Amino acid sequence: MKSFYERVYENIKEKPEREILVGKKGGKYYPMSFKDFREQLISVQEALKNLSTEDRVVIFMENRPEWISAFYATLFKGGIAVPVDYLLSSEELFNIFKDSQPRYVITSNQNEAKVKEAIREIGYHIKVINVDRDLKPPTNSLTFKERSPSDVFVILYTSGTTGNPKGVMLTLGNLDHNVRAVEKLGFLNENDRFIAILPFHHIYPLMTTVLLPLTLAIPAVFIEKLTPADILATMNEQKITVMIGVPKLYHVIHHNIIAEIKKLPLVKRRAVEGALKLFRKVGIKPAQRMFFKQVHDKVGRHLRFMISGGAKLSEEVWRDFEAMGFNVLEGYGLTETSPLISVNRPDKKKIGSAGLPVDEVEVRITEDGEITVKGPNVMKGYYNKPEETKKVIKEGWFYTGDLGYIDEDGFIHITGRAKEVIVLESGKKVYPEDIELEVLKSPYILEVGVFYDEGKIRALVRPDFELLVQEGIENVKRFIKEEISRTTRHLQPYKKIKEFKIVDRELPRTRIGKLRHFLLPQVWKEF
Repeated sequence: MKSFYERVYENIKEKPEREILVGKKGGKYYPMSFKDFREQLISVQEALKNLSTEDRVVIFMENRPEWISAFYATLFKGGIAVPVDYLLSSEELFNIFKDSQPRYVITSNQNEAKVKEAIREIGYHIKVINVDRDLKPPTNSLTFKERSPSDVFVILYTSGTTGNPKGVMLTLGNLDHNVRAVEKLGFLNENDRFIAILPFHHIYPLMTTVLLPLTLAIPAVFIEKLTPADILATMNEQKITVMIGVPKLYHVIHHNIIAEIKKLPLVKRRAVEGALKLFRKVGIKPAQRMFFKQVHDKVGRHLRFMISGGAKLSEEVWRDFEAMGFNVLEGYGLTETSPLISVNRPDKKKIGSAGLPVDEVEVRITEDGEITVKGPNVMKGYYNKPEETKKVIKEGWFYTGDLGYIDEDGFIHITGRAKEVIVLESGKKVYPEDIELEVLKSPYILEVGVFYDEGKIRALVRPDFELLVQEGIENVKRFIKEEISRTTRHLQPYKKIKEFKIVDRELPRTRIGKLRHFLLPQVWKEF
């Protein structure tokens, strides 16, 4: 069977008129066919004129069609793509340059100044290509080099915030396994349309909105602004069928829906809340979709699947979306596993779980409760860091650092990160995420971060101030205290939040939406 790499090249040759990317600029969409994509690929390749096999090319720019062209143009010429978060500082970018030693950096007007600042002290020449200035009309044909499954295709940095960033080496074989594993699940078809919301430098959106769509010839549509309004407008205007998101995005959409329900006149509100309660227990998707038609009209009339990854989705949010007639599929993976390890299927799902392992992937739980993984999805290793690689890959098994268990039906359940577990003086273990997901059941709380400090379980809480004002709640602190008590009353006493502070800004997160627990004590001091 041909690899995804060969299939993308075949699509370019055999489906020139097929729409594959839809960009957005100045509020207007502009579609690109495989033929347009080919022209852009050649333009980038001509700018990469002296690129040799295995040369590294850093891609440092915002999501846009040129990002995808830069990625495939590099691979087709035999190079290694190094996608980097364009929000990194010049100092963080310098650390990645120092480690990866790229020959080229592909960037844009928006990010060129930061690139030039980062390479100033690097000590050797890195050629900078600005896609807004340096791409010329193509004059040659498209270069395509045969590649081996063991060839490193991508180096993804899991952190640029220290002087010692770790670059995950993923091969053609790693990435191809994930594409095939998703394709084998059989829930995607040629009429689907993806929306590209998440930044491509992360493996989850890279797989789902850069590799999969072009392999399966399914269009990927860009948004212009990362706002709920722009996302929801694009969902309907572009007839999106597959939404790729993280829990934080789904929590925001859910929160807004529940807030709208609370504004309804009392009789109607009780009817809607009653239907939601009933459909949580039993329901038929067409009837649910019909009852919640207004919600579907707003979120996406053509939406078939909400895909969630990157962190654990709240069971409450998941159940509500299912009750409203949406089809939510949560998966689990890491950068080091290309990323997919397991996923819930449309016909085999268990709310609250990370699903069943995908084809060819084995999952085992150690005596300490750590999830380990073996299969063709496991990375080649960390770039230039053999010792770091040996720490996490032992006898072919990758040690994820995540804690969890496998139930009697084979579904994987994640309980937390090993390094984030709170161990109390009594020896009892507390998983912050478990408490956070309970507190988030309050419609009045947008975000919560739980951590252990000075011998106490503490929490930072960001309320929905707008909703509190609408409801005429004046003593916010007392009300939030009552909400925390209400949502966590069933927890054992040692898991209870002892102190909390109210914050009026977003809690620190990674670009993919994971809470950065280690920064919470610092934020606590600021408030």
